[in-house]
Amino acid sequence: MEVSVLINIIRYVWLFLSGSVVLLYSLWMTCPEFWETDSPTYRWYYLLLFVIWVIGVTLQMKDRTRMLGISITLIPIVPITFLLMLFVLSKIL
Repeated sequence: MEVSVLINIIRYVWLFLSGSVVLLYSLWMTCPEFWETDSPTYRWYYLLLFVIWVIGVTLQMKDRTRMLGISITLIPIVPITFLLMLFVLSKIL
């Protein structure tokens, strides 16, 4: 198997996994049950993380904009990781 084919397989697996995490996290954060309020309002602005991720993925499909797409795709991963760590630590402590 060629190296470029292996790199493409790894990239698509990473895009699938990171997209699943960003989508599930965005949907979880929009729910009113997460915020424990009495009002049934949804916070749709958390779906902007998924929109930013989709923009990064579409930019990765061309060779000219691949590095820009990778950096944009990583933008939602940083706050998600930080907030999930805070959530886990708050449940542990």
